[in-house]
Amino acid sequence: MSFKRSILAATVTALALNAGMAIAKVSPEEAAKLGNELTPFGAERAGNADGSIPEWTGGLTTAPAGYTKGGQLVDPFADEKPLYTVTSQNLAEYGDMLSDGQKALFAKYPDFKMNVYPTHRTAPIPDWVAENTKTNALNAELTPNGNGVTNAYGGIPFPIPQNGNEAIWNHTLRWYGEGKDATYESATIYANGSRAVTAGHLIETYPYYYKDGDITSFNGNIIQLLLEYSLPTRRKGEVTLVRDPVNAAKEPRQAWQYIPGQRRVRRAPTIAFDTPDPGSNGLTTYDQAFMFNGSPERYNWELIGKKEMLVPYNSYKFLTAHDKGTSFEELWPTNFTNPDFERWEKHRVWVVEATLREDSRHIYGKRRFYLDEDSWFVLMTDMYDGRGELWRYGHSHPVVMYGNSVIARAVTNYDLQSGDYAVQEYDTIPYTQEATKDDNFYTPQNVRQMARR
Repeated sequence: MSFKRSILAATVTALALNAGMAIAKVSPEEAAKLGNELTPFGAERAGNADGSIPEWTGGLTTAPAGYTKGGQLVDPFADEKPLYTVTSQNLAEYGDMLSDGQKALFAKYPDFKMNVYPTHRTAPIPDWVAENTKTNALNAELTPNGNGVTNAYGGIPFPIPQNGNEAIWNHTLRWYGEGKDATYESATIYANGSRAVTAGHLIETYPYYYKDGDITSFNGNIIQLLLEYSLPTRRKGEVTLVRDPVNAAKEPRQAWQYIPGQRRVRRAPTIAFDTPDPGSNGLTTYDQAFMFNGSPERYNWELIGKKEMLVPYNSYKFLTAHDKGTSFEELWPTNFTNPDFERWEKHRVWVVEATLREDSRHIYGKRRFYLDEDSWFVLMTDMYDGRGELWRYGHSHPVVMYGNSVIARAVTNYDLQSGDYAVQEYDTIPYTQEATKDDNFYTPQNVRQMARR
């Protein structure tokens, strides 16, 4: 899709949304392209003209030798060398494949670099998720205000998106397994060299993707999340519970907190939108988790088009470094993460721009998202303040859980004005990518029981 065509489509659908009109589903003829010239998730199956982006052939479906379920990831591309390195000296050669945030890092830090490796389209798609995605393409709809999705289950809702709102919902409803159970460590690294560490145990389930479920048994929640902090010491034992609905127009996010000093479980409606996230010591907002999460209601969404860009991908080296003995101080030094552990590849991404609605408030006046065409993960985002000045930049660290799904087991966010940055939810082993708890676990009653133990 050309930028010009997608801007026209976005304008038409934005007018329809503002008028409260339902958006038409794709035709059977369009849906028939899924699994043929398009992948089951709607990406272009073919590679690009010069071969630097290969054909999608099903993704990484087999674990490398030496991998044990729940254990340390094994890098299937450990022997590869960079094709080239982008530096501040040769930046002009590659500028059209970089976001504003990436360029700003080069401008701020002349020693910043990006090692670019061969591209591997590793995103796998289980057959049952592919089948559900095709059904969704024919049936899924946005709610009239765009703040929810109806008639969708167990797959990407809009694999052939008609507007930016549909595209960001594809990210929100991306396939990344049925659940997660892991411990993690996060750190905010300040420009003066000091750092603040946060750690915890995160348990999640994704009812929208229960394999043995269907749209009639679906409880309406995209994600159910329970987080118990272990660091810093002052927050040890604090619990956060979140249930996020697929139809925010019908039911807003439900969130609760247990704070040991108060000894009670209370509603926490501020765990949303631009409330500062304590997990990054306030360097990010709650709706920056997972690169973007929650209701899209505060922005107008525009589908700019598709573009070839240098993005983080197959980040096994970065995500296994600490378990292999690299200190966090070496992995996360002052100014930016250690480039020798980062991996960048050329991929096609959907570019989606969010502009703050006139009747809404948010610290970011504009945000630009770069969504992987193969998985619908947001790989990078540029964030601008209310004056239109570039303020922050973030990118995920995606890997494939062999044969299952693409996940991001860490996210890095940079404050380009202060020079501080945060690495969040760097998962450590053991790591389980499945639903280990049932729906009753994610209730305020259960949190109260946990508090009494």
